[in-house]
Amino acid sequence: MIWSLIKRDLILAMRSGGTWLYGLFFFAVFIALCAIALGGAFNVMRPFAPAIIWLAVIFSAMLSFPAIFQSDFEDGNLAQLKISGQSLLGVCTAKAVSFATLSILPLILAAPLAAILFDMSSVSIAAVMLSIGFATPALAIYGLLAGAILAGRQGGGFLIVLITTPFLIPILIFGVEATQSYVQSGLGAVEFRVLIGLSLISIAVGLPAASAALKANLE
Repeated sequence: MIWSLIKRDLILAMRSGGTWLYGLFFFAVFIALCAIALGGAFNVMRPFAPAIIWLAVIFSAMLSFPAIFQSDFEDGNLAQLKISGQSLLGVCTAKAVSFATLSILPLILAAPLAAILFDMSSVSIAAVMLSIGFATPALAIYGLLAGAILAGRQGGGFLIVLITTPFLIPILIFGVEATQSYVQSGLGAVEFRVLIGLSLISIAVGLPAASAALKANLE
């Protein structure tokens, strides 16, 4: 069931006319504006590059959080899945994988281009991609939780920010620190272990919480 839901979400995204790329477009605009604001000098931009890229990833992901469940809630698909006896935990797991694939994976692949714009070294580029990759489950599941809480509610953009910010700030802090520690310690840096821990906590706590929130909204 999980794989069929993932496949369905991917097919619908490919048929949506590119709306799933809005986050990637925002990422590119944010990076470009930051580069312009810093004057375009490599020696000025380079120290801020990891933080800017991480901020761009988080803001771009947040842009997509409200839409995770919205269309399925409005057209009755979620209600049909619940009535048919499908596990809402399985539905949430499928949505998390779909969101990570459609919204976060493109950002990871685009990160090296942004890093080149800031004249980052190859080691730093690898560090940025790895840190975002390790944090992907946490980013996806906390976004999923916010989307489940606000499913069926219009104009929840500001509430999305309020709900997800306490979860995303630690990810941002340790993500930026991980990119800097990677140069000296590689994957053995403690910040990478923290990111893995945050992702595991999100799976253990965030998925059941999202399932419970979705169930409450469907009743």
